[in-house]
Order: sequence, then structure tokens, then C-alpha cells
Amino acid sequence: IDQIRTGHIDAYLPTGWQRVDRTVGEVRDRLAAALDEEQFQAVGLLCREALISLAEAVYTRERHPPLDGIEPSKTDAKRKLDAYIAVELFGEVNEELRRHARSALALANALQHQRTAEFRDAAMCVEATTATINIIAIIAGQRDPA
Repeated sequence: IDQIRTGHIDAYLPTGWQRVDRTVGEVRDRLAAALDEEQFQAVGLLCREALISLAEAVYTRERHPPLDGIEPSKTDAKRKLDAYIAVELFGEVNEELRRHARSALALANALQHQRTAEFRDAAMCVEATTATINIIAIIAGQRDPA
């Protein structure tokens, strides 16, 4: 029953980015096992880690200069993904996709600090995170037919 309530029963299509895929697996396992606020917060932390790994996988400084001129640190997923998305999803037509990716990171950051976190909070964070990972995988060509 845990697999049904968390969506874990559906196979996650790997991106090919080993650390991202491994972290997503861990996120889903932790969500299925979580019982209390601290465990739900930990799901948020792992979602954030998955997005940091995603940013590391796709960000190239030369192609994706930081939007605010501040060099992103190794773990600055926000600046890296913002820069990546701005270049790869440029134009007004892609504003919603850019907003979605930024929101997933904000949701993961908020959940890890939410002392009253519950299952639904964590489950929505997982869904937003995996959707963002899948969107970036599509943009990067990781989902193209072979």
C-alpha cells in the first residue's frame, strides 16, 4: 500500500545522470517509509539534493552565464538552473516552464525547514522535483527516442 500512496509503484524512467537517478530512488524510498515530521523534512532535503545534482549535470558556465552576475557555488542549484533554463528555454513562450522549475526548488527548500511537515507536503515536493527533473531531461535530450 505504501507504493500506491507514494506513486513509487510507477517506474521512474532514469535520466542517465547516475547521481540524480540514485537520489530520486532514495527520495521515493524515504517518502514511502516516512512517519513523522523530521522524516518528511528529510524528504525535502533529498529533493533539494536531487536538484543540486541535476544542476551539476546540465550547467556549463560558458553556455549558461549566471543571470545576476554572481558566480554560483558548487551547491547553488538555483543560480545554475536559472541560468540553464534561461538559455535553454528562452523566450516568453517558455515562461511557465521556467517558473515551474524555480518553484520546485523553492518547495524543496521550504519543506526541509517546515517543522510541521506532513505526508502530503513531502509527496507534493517529490512530485514537483521529479517533474522538474523530467522536464530538464527532456530539454537536455535525455528522453529523445533512440
